[in-house]
Amino acid sequence: MKDKVILAGCGYLGEYIGDMLLEKRFDLSIIKVCRSVKRKQFSIKNIIRDFDKEEIDLQFINNSTVIYMAPPSTISDKDDRISNFINNSKGLNINKMIYISTSGVYGDCGGKLVDEDKKVSPMTKRAKRRVSAEKQLIDYSIENNIKLIILRVPGIYGKGRLPLKRVKEREALVNKDESRTTNIIHVEDLARICTASIFLDKNMEIINVSDGNPIKTTTYYEHVYKATDTKLPKYITYKEAMNIYSEKRLSFLKESRILDVEKMKRIFPGCIKHLDSYKGIRQCLDL
Repeated sequence: MKDKVILAGCGYLGEYIGDMLLEKRFDLSIIKVCRSVKRKQFSIKNIIRDFDKEEIDLQFINNSTVIYMAPPSTISDKDDRISNFINNSKGLNINKMIYISTSGVYGDCGGKLVDEDKKVSPMTKRAKRRVSAEKQLIDYSIENNIKLIILRVPGIYGKGRLPLKRVKEREALVNKDESRTTNIIHVEDLARICTASIFLDKNMEIINVSDGNPIKTTTYYEHVYKATDTKLPKYITYKEAMNIYSEKRLSFLKESRILDVEKMKRIFPGCIKHLDSYKGIRQCLDL
């Protein structure tokens, strides 16, 4: 019988993981689990499930590796969505859980280097829910002897995931000397790491992932402007941005950190192919 991989909450990242698993021709049984089927992939089974429901039939995840990618619910500071998944998984044999978390759990670190031992200090509700999900999975995995890998992921970019609307609208950029330092990763590289995690013989590992090249948020946007041959917009102060940016964009503006990815490099050598973000952006645009 083939080993079984469940792509739970399969969306943008999950499609890349599915493609990669098929491309590598691993001898696996792959199941995508999502609210609706957006794209069918040859030899991948699709199952429709809603993790917001309190009762979910998850019998098919028995004896599997689960890559959990569903974003947290937004009802409270707790991730009720993953609570439902865990509650309905009890009594089933899960071999390994791979959870796609966020580097936002660290909060604002003042641009300092942050490794996996840094105490979490989430600032946003979104990040607090991720901390909730991590804790629930750690407790559940220990209680049920399940191998667990947590990947703390920064901003993901890729085809269809560039801020082209903001560039088209020429939204002002924060002066570079006031811009915060952030971390990014190309979706193809993240999919490679997720795929490698399936075969990783480790347990209870938390791993920071990124391209290893921290970048100013303003510089990232400048790369997109340049790649799309669009004239740069005006520059504004940090204080001015506080009055015009959306709440979500402001949440990124208020946090600054550099992810220490030495563990990632050691555990997943060769997985990061897009080291140059400008070239990565151009590749996303097929330029």
